[in-house]
Amino acid sequence: MSEDLRNLNTYPAFYNFTAGDTTTTEILLPSPATQISLGSVGKEIYVCRNGATDGGAVPTNKMTVPQSNYIVLKLGRGINRPQSIFVASKSGNAEISIVLEEL
Repeated sequence: MSEDLRNLNTYPAFYNFTAGDTTTTEILLPSPATQISLGSVGKEIYVCRNGATDGGAVPTNKMTVPQSNYIVLKLGRGINRPQSIFVASKSGNAEISIVLEEL
């Protein structure tokens, strides 16, 4: 089930949710956000885009984010900007922490 953050309009915006380990969760991004930081204090997580679908298997093309770390991604502009990004836990359920920024 996707996490819809498109209505967040004050930045920085903070958001937490629980992701499972067997499928990816789509995060729908608000259009003003130009940067996203993702991580989990308790679990190693995967972050992906190409080849991922909401509720689908974790694709081969992914970024691993170690436990208690964050990845900071600048979002593209115009037609290069993604409308969503996908996350999954490497093992068990993980609380995902997100920070959205407008730079």
